[in-house]
Amino acid sequence: MDENIKEYKIGEILSDNKELIERDILTLLVLMKHGKITNPKLLEELNLIGANLKDSSSVVHYKKKLEKLGIVEKYGVKVNWAKLGYPTEFIVIATSNNKNLLLEIERGHIAGIKQYRKKTGASIFVIPLNEDGEKIILRDVFFGGEKPSAIISGLATDDGAARIYANIYLTNKFPGIETTLFKIHRSSIRDFEFQDEFIESITPALFNEDVSIEKYMAAYEKGFKWDLLKSRK
Repeated sequence: MDENIKEYKIGEILSDNKELIERDILTLLVLMKHGKITNPKLLEELNLIGANLKDSSSVVHYKKKLEKLGIVEKYGVKVNWAKLGYPTEFIVIATSNNKNLLLEIERGHIAGIKQYRKKTGASIFVIPLNEDGEKIILRDVFFGGEKPSAIISGLATDDGAARIYANIYLTNKFPGIETTLFKIHRSSIRDFEFQDEFIESITPALFNEDVSIEKYMAAYEKGFKWDLLKSRK
């Protein structure tokens, strides 16, 4: 590991929220990785990454602080990224007719991860974009497709940061690629789960007396292969 790693603090890298200290962010990262774990186990994991806490009562303090600030839910580990300063969710699709260029992107990405981890020790990839504090976090990066493509999902400090990353940062870093930016405004399914609260909130905006949801539900009922869901044993 780089001797200068102590110069980088994940709390400062990840969030500009002045209410959060390094141990708050370390607690968040452990909860994101392990989900619901016991306080003794959380203490053990935090000390493995340098939190230097003495007992389980300390971890309770940091968990409750994250809950109080609305960064994590009390009974889960769903992170409110807007509270951490990343309200914009985005997807970038990068394509090129030059297969070698996409291979070069993948090489650069993998090498970047290794060097980033070596320098910072961090397990979450934060990319600063300019002196104004705009930055993005990489969530998922995929390579593949019939037409070789890179699909990148992430979070940004604002819409402008997402545009800078897609239209300037990536195209300058890899000349010749074409990028398409999607800013995600809403999601009805997330990590396999129906987002019931969102579905109920959006329904009145999409349907009314003239545009009946029952009509659409009936059409779906007719077109779906329900019989194939049944057990064939």
